[in-house]
Amino acid sequence: MTDLTAAALVAMVLSFVIFATAAAWYAAPRMRAVALGAAITPLLWIHAFRHIALQLFSAQAFGFAIPDLTRDEIVYGDLIGMVLALTTLYALRHRWRLAIPLAWVFVVATVIDLSNAAVMGIREDLFDKAADLSWLILTFYVPALWVSVVLVAWRLWTGRDKQDASS
Repeated sequence: MTDLTAAALVAMVLSFVIFATAAAWYAAPRMRAVALGAAITPLLWIHAFRHIALQLFSAQAFGFAIPDLTRDEIVYGDLIGMVLALTTLYALRHRWRLAIPLAWVFVVATVIDLSNAAVMGIREDLFDKAADLSWLILTFYVPALWVSVVLVAWRLWTGRDKQDASS
């Protein structure tokens, strides 16, 4: 393991710890206290910016050694996740009946996409190759995506509450 890989892993673990702590101390208690739609809306907004993965085209042009197939799977997976997040946000805002099923589709697609990207990243040793914005996305934004999708899944799993019935 190189120093670059170790630094990226430490940074990623620290980001996970910080996001999970904030989720446990602040997000989860608030999410229990509000209606389902209000609980998951801020978390979906975190995923609305997944188009940031498009920077992989620029990073690759400036030396980030990522194979085209890996780049494309990461980019298009993130774009699909972004579209699902935005569609779910619109559905929640307009109180469409499909909002909750759509949120579940978002969760499943996001878990598959993030898992696939993790496998590809490990296979291609991207921790050792990432620099600049790619490194920041990998060590900061990806943990935020994971923690937020877990919170969305948790809140969806716990179901509708009394406040939802009155909304």
